[in-house]
Amino acid sequence: MASNDAQESTRPKQRITTIVLAVLAIVFLVLRLVARRMKRIHLGADDWTLIVGLLFVLVIAGINLASIQYGMGRHTNTLPLDERVTFFKLVYAFEPLYITTAGIIKVAVLLMYYRIFPVRFVKMGGFILGGITLAWVISISLLAIFQCSPVSKAFDLTLPGHCISLKGALIGNGVPNFVVDIFILALPAKLIWGLQASLWHRFVVFASIYRFSLIFIFDINDIAWTLADAQTWCVVETSAGVISACLPTMAPLVKFFAKGLVSTTRSLSRSNRTRSGTGVLSRRDADMAGSTSTENRTVTAGDAPRRSNESYGLVEMSPNNRGNSHMKGKGWIVMNADADSDST
Repeated sequence: MASNDAQESTRPKQRITTIVLAVLAIVFLVLRLVARRMKRIHLGADDWTLIVGLLFVLVIAGINLASIQYGMGRHTNTLPLDERVTFFKLVYAFEPLYITTAGIIKVAVLLMYYRIFPVRFVKMGGFILGGITLAWVISISLLAIFQCSPVSKAFDLTLPGHCISLKGALIGNGVPNFVVDIFILALPAKLIWGLQASLWHRFVVFASIYRFSLIFIFDINDIAWTLADAQTWCVVETSAGVISACLPTMAPLVKFFAKGLVSTTRSLSRSNRTRSGTGVLSRRDADMAGSTSTENRTVTAGDAPRRSNESYGLVEMSPNNRGNSHMKGKGWIVMNADADSDST
C-alpha cells in the first residue's frame, strides 16, 4: 500500500491548472486596460480594485505552486519530514490570502455594477453585499489565522495544544462564499443576463460550489492528498472572477477587430471583382486604363484633365459616387493607388 501511495500523484494536473488560469487572468486584465485606453476612460475604483485582486491571485497561485513543489498532490505519509513542515506552513498562509483575494474580487465586481447600472436597487444591493463580503473576509481570516492554540501548531502538528476542526472551518468558509457569489450574480440579472459576462459569472459560482464539494473528501490524516484539488480550485475560482469582471469592458476591442475584419473582407471582395473584370468597359475607358501607368501624362476622367506623377488603377464606383458628373464612366473611375484599389 505504501508503494502505491508513493506512486500516486496529481501534481502535474494541479500545476498546469494553476498556471493556465493565472495566465488567463493576466491576459484578460491587460485587455481590459487596453480597452479603457481605447475609449480614453480614466481608471476607476473598480479597475484599481481588480488590479489589486489580480496581484493577490498571483500571490495565491505562487503559494499553490510552492505547495505542489513541497508535496501537495501526493500522500502525506510519503513526504519527508522537512517538506511536511514547509508544506503545512504554505497551506496555513494560503487560506487567509485566498479569502482576502475572493473578497477583493467580489468588491471589484460590485463597484463595476455601481458604475454601470445607476439603479437604486443595484446600488443598495451592492452596499449590502459589500458589507457582508467585508464581514466574511475579516471573520474567516481571523478564524484561519487563529485556528490553533498556540498558533504555530497549525503548521507543526507535533506541538502540544489544540485546533478547531479544520474540515468544519472549511465548510463554514465555503457556504457563505458561494451564497454571496449567487447573490452578486443575481443582483443585476435582468440587466446583464444577455451579456457575454453572464457566462463567466455563472462559472465563478460553479467553481465556488465545486470547490466546496471537494471539502467533503478532506481527511486531516492525509492533507497533502485530499486538499490538493480544493486548494487548486481556489485559484481557478478567483482567476475566473477576474476574467468575469473584465469581459463587460471588452466592447471597444471587439468593435475594433470586427471593423478590421469587415474592412479586410470588403477590400478582398473589391479586389477580386476588379481582377475578374466585372463591369463593362468602353473603348475609351480601356484606352484610359492602358495609359495610366506612365509618368507625367495627362489622365482624362470625363472632361476634367489631371496631371499626375503617380500610378492609377480602376476601381468600381460605389452607388454614392455615381451621381457625381465629373466622375462618371460606365460604373468605373480612375483613382489614386494609395486608396483601396489595385494599382496597374
